[in-house]
Amino acid sequence: MFRFAFWTGLRTSELVALNWTDIDWKRGVIVVKRALTQTAKEAEDTKTRSSRREVKLLPPAMSALVAQKAHTYLQGREVFQDPRNDARWSGDSPIRIVWTRGLKKAQVKYRKPYQTRHTYASMMLSAGEHPMWVARQMGHSNQNTTVRIYARWMPTADPDAGGKAVEKFAESTLRLSCDSVQKTAGNQGN
Repeated sequence: MFRFAFWTGLRTSELVALNWTDIDWKRGVIVVKRALTQTAKEAEDTKTRSSRREVKLLPPAMSALVAQKAHTYLQGREVFQDPRNDARWSGDSPIRIVWTRGLKKAQVKYRKPYQTRHTYASMMLSAGEHPMWVARQMGHSNQNTTVRIYARWMPTADPDAGGKAVEKFAESTLRLSCDSVQKTAGNQGN
C-alpha cells in the first residue's frame, strides 16, 4: 500500500476508498472518485471537482498493484484492506499503526503517512515534471497550489535554460523573418 502511495500521490482517504473497479488497466490510470474520511462510515464522493480525477499509473505504482492483486483482487472490493482482519481500513488510525511499525523497522524518524503524498510531489517536481501535470495528478484545483507548497523542489534554471526553445524554434523563426523581409523589399521595388 505504501509503495503505491509513494508513486501516486493519493490522499490517505482516497487510498483506502480505492476499489479494483477504479483501475483502468488498459489505459494505465486509476479513477479517483471516492474518499473515506475519519467521520464517514462508507466511502463518499470526493469533495471537490478537481479531486475527482484520473491518475496515471507510473511503473512502480503498477507493480505495487500487480503485487496487491494476489491479496484482494478476487474479493472485488477495496484494493487495500487491513491485513489484521481483511476488511476495509477504518480510517487513518490503523494505517498509522502499520506505518509507524514500518518506520521503526526501517529506522526512519516518524512522519505522518500523508508524507507519501508530499514525497510524490517533490519527486515529480525534482525530476522536472510539469507543475500542471503534477497538480492534476494530485487533485489540486490549480497549479498555484502545487507551486506554492512545493516550489523548493522545482529545479532552478540552469545556464542552458532556453536552449531547447532556441534549438526547436529559432531556425524556423529566422526563416520566416527572412522571407518576410524579402517579400517586403520586393514589394517596395515595384
